[in-house]
Amino acid sequence: MQELELLDGLWITNERCVIMKRRKVAIISDLHIGLESVMEASGLHLPRIQMDTMKASLQRIVERYQPQQFVILGDLKHEFSKNLTQEWNEVQKLLGILQERGKVVVIKGNHDNYLATIASRIGIELVEQYELDGVTFSHGHLPVDARPLVIGHEHPSIRLFDSVGACVKMPCFIHLQNEQVLIIPAFSPLASGTDFTGATASTVMSPVLRSSHLAQARAYGISEIGLLNLGELGRLGRHQE
Repeated sequence: MQELELLDGLWITNERCVIMKRRKVAIISDLHIGLESVMEASGLHLPRIQMDTMKASLQRIVERYQPQQFVILGDLKHEFSKNLTQEWNEVQKLLGILQERGKVVVIKGNHDNYLATIASRIGIELVEQYELDGVTFSHGHLPVDARPLVIGHEHPSIRLFDSVGACVKMPCFIHLQNEQVLIIPAFSPLASGTDFTGATASTVMSPVLRSSHLAQARAYGISEIGLLNLGELGRLGRHQE
């Protein structure tokens, strides 16, 4: 399957985004633009393919769902301490593309310390959180009491093992139904995923999840054949309370 409705009117998709169909809103998170430049500064040179890959994904989202609004759940850029040249160029280009399609809301993430300087050049103001049709959207690095809640920040992924120990790792959505929290995967193809196969409330980054029952959360993997309902984290074989 390519999409699945988890809340009334809110769908997860195999394009690493959430769609509010009635409102024609697309929600993505953790693009980490500029990651290649940061890695180059530490001596690791990666092909600069991230932007082209994300633009292609956005094009598929636009063609399939025709969104009229885009919500970015933070960490649009990667560098904490300044705005890199790559970030100036690519953030403005991507936001400009989205603005041509409709309204753009950008929620500030923990990597976005200097993003406001770039976003203000094209008339976009950063917000701490956003609410639409009773659903609250936030990056996830700060406490939020409102529910239902959709966050990013964690870059969730799942590792699946076969009988001889071979492993495949895939980005995924994590849905805590009882807590009414949905965690969406990083939109960046380069942002390393956090393995939730053995995650506990003490190992996650978000304060939103510190008192949660992760073993009861359901994982939905993103794969070449579509969304995979992987079941509860506590039944994936490596989870520990």
